[in-house]
Amino acid sequence: MAISKKDARPLCSDREWELVVESWNPELGELPADRLRQNIQRARTQRDKFRDLARQQAGEARGKRNPRSTRPAQGNQNTKRKVELFDEALERFQARLAEVEA
Repeated sequence: MAISKKDARPLCSDREWELVVESWNPELGELPADRLRQNIQRARTQRDKFRDLARQQAGEARGKRNPRSTRPAQGNQNTKRKVELFDEALERFQARLAEVEA
């Protein structure tokens, strides 16, 4: 299920939000191919970053990993949602690039 704009905004920093907004219409339809490639790379990097962080947090919450800070993670629900959000954005960018290149 896609994450709505209303639910996505509180999860993102300003820079992350700019990337996510560009993945939705009408902004997506106005992007040239080179910008789409840049956004694909940025979205993939963000998705991977938060996927790894979610894995770390899950281990901390279960007590299987040493905490990265003074307090172990209690959960990772928002981090998982960010992974989903950037994965959806990545798919939209890739689909649009395929259309542009065709």
